[in-house]
This record gives sequence, structure tokens and C-alpha cells, in this order.
Amino acid sequence: MSALAACLAHAHPSVTVVRATTCLLLLAAGVVGCASRRKPAPWIGTWNMTAVESRDSAAGAWRKPFGDTPFGYVTYNADGTHTMNFTRTPTPPMFAAGTDRGASEAELRQSFEGYFSWFGRYTVDPARGIIAHRIEGSLWPSWRNTVQERPFSIRGDTLFLGDLVRSRRVLVRVR
Repeated sequence: MSALAACLAHAHPSVTVVRATTCLLLLAAGVVGCASRRKPAPWIGTWNMTAVESRDSAAGAWRKPFGDTPFGYVTYNADGTHTMNFTRTPTPPMFAAGTDRGASEAELRQSFEGYFSWFGRYTVDPARGIIAHRIEGSLWPSWRNTVQERPFSIRGDTLFLGDLVRSRRVLVRVR
């Protein structure tokens, strides 16, 4: 089946002319097949953060700054945007004052150090196995306007970020 025929096969009869025109334009532009029917890249989607670990050497002990079971999400969108948000577990207690504005400096520090967040755009180099995160905004100011490259691999519904020797982030696809 030709790319045009495959594209049209999924069109509703009332939009066949518009769909055909769109498919022809895509084909003429060198796009193979119909864009709406492409299988998304395997990293596209929402992932649950299940491990954040690092160590000083390949033989060193793993440090878990966000606890044994951090909680949060990483989302890679098809448009090249991403977000990463996760928290330490167990989460810090509510502030003693009962309001966020009444927190002590120690409570604010504990809260700040127990949460991670960034967002921006990303690109993937599958040949090198690298995701390059272009950080547009972050809870941690020193990460803003930086590019954070991370080795990655995907095994089934598990995404691994890091070199897996000194750094590893383990994420499980959200269904």
C-alpha cells in the first residue's frame, strides 16, 4: 500500500479531499507516510520516577538523595518539550505554622532540598543514546539556561537515564 493510500485509509469520508491534500503536501515535502499515523518515539510519554541514585566511583555505595522511593513524573512530549518533577519520600512534614508563608528557614531548606523540578525543550540522539535537556526553567537557579545531556536506554516499559555506573534514574512508563 502506498503512503498516500495508507494515509487515506484512516480518513473519514467527509474529509477525504482535505486529508488527501494534506497527505500529498506531506509526501511532496519528503515526509514518508502520513504524519498522524506515525508510531511515536519510544521515549514519548509520561514516566514515573522510581529511583534517583549516584555514587563517586563504580565501586562506591549508591547515594539516594530523594530516598528509597522518590515520587514524581517525567514527561517527554512529541513536540520536543519536557518536564521533570519529583520529590523525596517520605515527604517532609507540613510546616509547623500551618501555612507555607509561615515556614521557618530550616523547613524551607528541607522542602527545597527534597524537591526537584525543571522544564524546557529536548532533543534525542539515538545513535549516541543521549537525551539533551535544554533547561528553560528550574527550581534550582543554577540549572536554568543550561543543557543537561543524559545517556538513556529503554527496556520494555522502563527508561534509564544516566550512565548506570555512577548515575542512574529509573523511570517506569505510566499507563
